[in-house]
Amino acid sequence: MACGRFKELMMASLDGEISAEDRAELESHLAECDDCRREFDEHTMLSELVGEIELPRPSQEDMMKYWPSVYSKIERGAGWGLVIIGVLIWVAYGVYLFIIDPTTGSLTKLLIALPVVGVLMLLISVIRERVNMSKTERYKEVER
Repeated sequence: MACGRFKELMMASLDGEISAEDRAELESHLAECDDCRREFDEHTMLSELVGEIELPRPSQEDMMKYWPSVYSKIERGAGWGLVIIGVLIWVAYGVYLFIIDPTTGSLTKLLIALPVVGVLMLLISVIRERVNMSKTERYKEVER
């Protein structure tokens, strides 16, 4: 007898997500199939054991260690935000000097263009690598 559907019903029953019709169908199958009955009993026992596990509460000392890491993450996030805003302002000013301001000298334009060209080269390199990797990707069909 094909037990695949009943294995799903067993898990739904253990999770408390089974309808009355499906429960009756499952109980009928479990009365007939010894393998499924044994498996369901094992899963039920395991579920009860897992439900009895009590996680320890963190001590005050552990909590005092935890909060500095939260604060450092907030600080890093704020720091990255300020860096990004600063870079955007710098880029906007560079575009202004490079394109709009006629008094900008050649050396200044070169100093503005070099990092922009470098970033564009890195961006093109990453895109090219991702395109080449996607052609040989082994896990295309896997959903995350």
